[in-house]
Amino acid sequence: MNYEVIRGALTNRGTVLPKAQITLQPTDEEFYLSMFGMDNSIHEHLEVNRDPQTGKFSVTGFAGSYFAEFLYFDLDRDGDLAGSLASTCDLLKRLYSRFQLSPKQLFLCFSGSKGFHVGLHQSLFGGFAPSPELPKQLNVLAARLLAECHELTLAELQTKVVEAKKAGQNFADVDLSIYNANRIFRVINSRNAKSGRYKVGLTSTELLNLPLDELLDLAKAPRPDYKPEARLTAQTPLAGLIALWEYARTFDVAAFSKQTGVKNGTSGGGIDRDFFAPPQPGERDNTLFKQACHLFDHSQLYESHVLQLIACINQTSPVPLPDQDLQRIVKSAFKRTQGNRGQAKASVLTPQASTADHVETFSHWQEEWLDYYTQKPSPMTCLVPEIDEDQEQSLKGKLCVLIGSGGTRKSYFLQNVIAQNVLGYGNRFLYSSMEMGKPETVNRFLDMYFEPEDGVPASKVLQGYARQSKDETRELLRTGSESIADLLILTGNGGKTTQDYERDIQDTIALYGSLDGLAIDGLSAMGGKGKDETERFNLITLELKELAKRYNLFILLICHTTKACQAYTRDARPFVRGSEKILDNSDFSICFANIIDKVSSTPENIKFASHLAHIKYYNKRGSGKMLNELLQFDGLKKAFSVSSAPLLDYPDYDTFVREHNQKARKAAKDEDPF
Repeated sequence: MNYEVIRGALTNRGTVLPKAQITLQPTDEEFYLSMFGMDNSIHEHLEVNRDPQTGKFSVTGFAGSYFAEFLYFDLDRDGDLAGSLASTCDLLKRLYSRFQLSPKQLFLCFSGSKGFHVGLHQSLFGGFAPSPELPKQLNVLAARLLAECHELTLAELQTKVVEAKKAGQNFADVDLSIYNANRIFRVINSRNAKSGRYKVGLTSTELLNLPLDELLDLAKAPRPDYKPEARLTAQTPLAGLIALWEYARTFDVAAFSKQTGVKNGTSGGGIDRDFFAPPQPGERDNTLFKQACHLFDHSQLYESHVLQLIACINQTSPVPLPDQDLQRIVKSAFKRTQGNRGQAKASVLTPQASTADHVETFSHWQEEWLDYYTQKPSPMTCLVPEIDEDQEQSLKGKLCVLIGSGGTRKSYFLQNVIAQNVLGYGNRFLYSSMEMGKPETVNRFLDMYFEPEDGVPASKVLQGYARQSKDETRELLRTGSESIADLLILTGNGGKTTQDYERDIQDTIALYGSLDGLAIDGLSAMGGKGKDETERFNLITLELKELAKRYNLFILLICHTTKACQAYTRDARPFVRGSEKILDNSDFSICFANIIDKVSSTPENIKFASHLAHIKYYNKRGSGKMLNELLQFDGLKKAFSVSSAPLLDYPDYDTFVREHNQKARKAAKDEDPF
């Protein structure tokens, strides 16, 4: 998620940063953020829309998905701050009366100048789905919410808004024009240069009870210690607000905009007659990009065909762009519009939608073959170099199952794969931890990301810091994990179905622009259909394989074994719980086993070497290669690596028992006096 950041003058626009890189510290300068966040395709938009004369970037016309954490109301009455305060208090009372929404559940601020801001977190509405239409949807939501508070229909509210505008005012002092895609919002604890006051947070008690003069005194300095009275991000959705959001989400936004004269967001209508007119100097990149996007969106043309058409249009320009620039523009348009087109036809959520394109000619598949082998390399790793080599460094579109009994450190290996791909290759992973609590999950990743101190794991060290200073530790975690940013997406809900994961995938791509891998821990905790566990697991793995192909993801799935499988069993495939169809549905499998400590073990009392592990890799769909590998495990870093020790020095269970018994017989024979 990304925001436009404006510091100093309002003309300093065009800088867009990921949320994780934005620090909200008190400041004496003007400081604004865009009201709406933007998905990662904003970076391609900025490159295409760079002014060649000034070198500045512009977010104007961004056609990707927006997101919002809050629905804000901006209340001000020009020249009458006391009136603005009265209107804000009135809105709070109406929200409580109509929706039983306590003022303590709101994000309340004095703007630093003419009015007040009231924020309702998206959790109260059940969450705002990212969408190119979100600014318009929130405009509808704000209007409908205001109408409900004043017991008006939407049509009646529109009439009152128009009447208030004619009188140079806003109805109920609420500005309904702020919900446009380019709107910026002053950051809390930043100073308004004109008034000299700061935008500061307020408690409901302060806002409802303090005189205006005392509120203004609070704004003479920033309030860095201010905290909302409720945990805003984890509130229980209210049925009435959920219903209003559903209304706004499904409302005919175009019709609403036309009726109310709203001109925000992006247009969903048709194109004008001059849309494909020759591009003019200064606008060539932007014009050709929009034309290419339209061709991709409204046709089944291949990238090469669109490039030919855009080249023809480019030749009509007074100053045509070079061929390499055209290729860059069309490639960007392809990524923007077509990169995830297959997602719209996902066969897991909508199996009937894909039947129309089951039959294709060989030439169609040749085109996909060309795309596959000429696409930009996207390296990934499975930790073990021999596995990566056998998979030809191509893991996307594949399903890998990790099999082993309890205690064989399958989850540690899975988390290592995630960490290496996120930190080493910049891949984005969605991790579903259904069998582990949030604190323990965070502890493991902290141990992998941060260095231990004096033989103490990083998570333990950071826990000690947190007990001393929560705020300082939060800042340490933020700066220390900047390289992760939004590359690690987490979900901890249990009982998720394949359909739930597809929605998570779509939401992640809409919000962050891409997704490279999905890691699920584990299969037995998933929900799904099937008359028994065998049928359910078979269907789930079939669907996960389809997700891997359709979204071009590397999917890793932890599978448990029956009780007959021991922690030292090196080939756990015959013991996989549910059905061996799981193996048929996967591309390759990795089995996990513990290494027997042969010095301290007996056949009756097996003990394991905690610093070692064994994996057995089988490439079922590809080369057919089978690999046995000894891994080293660093307990401080929770990190796996390939061990240099000979595997033959660490026998499996049968060999250990045989060698142990041979030694026992030899020892008994040596002690026999006869």
